[in-house]
Amino acid sequence: MDPKKIEQIFTSHDLFNLKVIIPIASLIMISFYSIPAFAQQNEETKTDSEFTIVTGEELKKNPMAMKILENIEIAKKRFAEMQDVQKKKTENEKFIEEQRKIAKAQLEKDLARMNKEYEDFTPRNAFSKFVSNVNATHHAIFWDQFDYMDERIKIATQAKKAILENGGSYAEARAEFIKYASMSRESMIQFVSELNIKYGFTDEHLQSYFDKDGKLPRYENDEVAVCYACEKYEKIKEKILADSKSA
Repeated sequence: MDPKKIEQIFTSHDLFNLKVIIPIASLIMISFYSIPAFAQQNEETKTDSEFTIVTGEELKKNPMAMKILENIEIAKKRFAEMQDVQKKKTENEKFIEEQRKIAKAQLEKDLARMNKEYEDFTPRNAFSKFVSNVNATHHAIFWDQFDYMDERIKIATQAKKAILENGGSYAEARAEFIKYASMSRESMIQFVSELNIKYGFTDEHLQSYFDKDGKLPRYENDEVAVCYACEKYEKIKEKILADSKSA
């Protein structure tokens, strides 16, 4: 091989990966010096498997060989630097991962502490405290309302999560949450009306007087105004008056 071409190969570092420069250079050195070694064999005293040893002094006298050796040393140095960079990068990644684990553990600890401290302020516990101040007769109807809305919130939360997981925007997720969590005024009035009937606070006939907005008809003249359930409650009135007189 032409020595100038060899030099060009080793001085052009962009053509070779540092990991393969050293073995290639070694092969070229063997090929380069094996030819004169074979030429110097004594055919009368040496077998075909013997070679002439090229000493270090002879290498130092050959500029091309010295250039190759210099490039090999440069390649070895750069390869060592690359390994050092990779080692530091790996160590840094390990450090970051450890810090993440520590931060996660601390976060979970803080959340557990906060949940304990604010346990009384969770939706269910806060509502329970409110209901405890209400007449026990009405506890069931209040809890039915809470459970109904709690279930709607859970469904709305799942809908919001599904939008975000499928690449939707936060605005789209919020709109989906509102759609499932909210109730129209008409639906709310109907729901409360059904609960009142369920727990015996009214009946279907009495509720039929109210319109979809929960309002009774308005009359300009009281004389023509309907007396709702008067027949039923008139008897109750008479009984109360009678009991009060007898007492």
